[in-house]
Amino acid sequence: MAEKLFKALHLPRKAPGETNRQRDLNNLPESDEMVFRGKGDFLSIGTASEIDSLLAVSGRIGADPMLVQAATGNTSIKLDDVLWIKASGKWLAHANREEILVPVSLTETIRRVETNTDPAGQTAIVAGKTLGTSVETAMHAVIPHRVVLHVHSVNAIAWAVRSDGEAHLRERLQGLVWKWIPYLPSGLPLASAIRTAVKAQPEIQVFILANHGIVICGDTPLGTEALLREVETRIAIAPRTVPEPAWDDLNAIAERIGWRVPANPAVHALGMDPICRKMLAGGTLYPCQAIFLAPRVPMVSQFVSPSDAAEIDSAYVLVENRGTLLRQRQNPVEGLTLAGLAQVVLRLPEDAPIAYLAQKDVNDLLCADVYHYRERVEDNGADRLPFHNQPSGEPTVELR
Repeated sequence: MAEKLFKALHLPRKAPGETNRQRDLNNLPESDEMVFRGKGDFLSIGTASEIDSLLAVSGRIGADPMLVQAATGNTSIKLDDVLWIKASGKWLAHANREEILVPVSLTETIRRVETNTDPAGQTAIVAGKTLGTSVETAMHAVIPHRVVLHVHSVNAIAWAVRSDGEAHLRERLQGLVWKWIPYLPSGLPLASAIRTAVKAQPEIQVFILANHGIVICGDTPLGTEALLREVETRIAIAPRTVPEPAWDDLNAIAERIGWRVPANPAVHALGMDPICRKMLAGGTLYPCQAIFLAPRVPMVSQFVSPSDAAEIDSAYVLVENRGTLLRQRQNPVEGLTLAGLAQVVLRLPEDAPIAYLAQKDVNDLLCADVYHYRERVEDNGADRLPFHNQPSGEPTVELR
């Protein structure tokens, strides 16, 4: 995979009389793009092996919907002053069959952070395609560890949306070096908080990001994945059991209003379980809920009319005490995000104090760039659903 994916670095153009040579990434001016040609002639065997290891880890965690939903999450490795990081909109689950990593200068990326310039969106041409770096590029760069895994763990989010989450995690994460980071937007604000934390305590290996997810750091891809699995075991929460959805009623309602009935039972918990409905009625729990679904959850009775249903501006609707319906159009990103949301709220007890996102934070999420990002995610996920035999032991995500 490394031989196919990672090519020699060359100068896009050369000065008169200059011989072809490998270009030092640190000397690339801001306006230059990195261009990759050849078959990895300048990559050492060790470097290629580490990249392959990161890709294998990325593929495994990306195929586990308890850790990653659609294109959420990102991974990186720092090698010889090059930061290899997941491209924006790419799916970790596709790591073993398509190009998902973008190489950028680590020195240049950190320089941008220090000058308050967001390094997200740096581009490289890989196998003839222009890929841009993740919105989390700044965060990955300022963490001193070589390997960084950032995932939207269902269990981590179930703690991270609680105002008492940090206190509960102290006992569960005892013995690990970890830090709770209050909610901040992705990009420079979050990276700044992470940087402040690691300056005070460089050995931190686990970050719980409020209303967001989890970051695990280490020296090798396999070792970092092992730490992620250990943390997941420690913070695991058993979901509530809920009644089966009212299949016959849902099918009748769906036929009447022109929507469809998803087959995944977990998704129907949102409509069947009064605690889930209460949690969702209170506000937005985390960014992906607002970006890929809707800031507010639409709820209707079983008597909803076709005209009222046509006014619903959402990918899904909760039918009180009956289940959940999805729009007719197929969208795997929305389906996976909805399944993840269901798993989160099923792990929130009724008396849990919830720290919803502030309305300003939700408004800031719904900008023009977000819609472009959604398009990239949906394009990269079309007809490529990678989920099977999940490492977490949870049932396979079913979107149909």
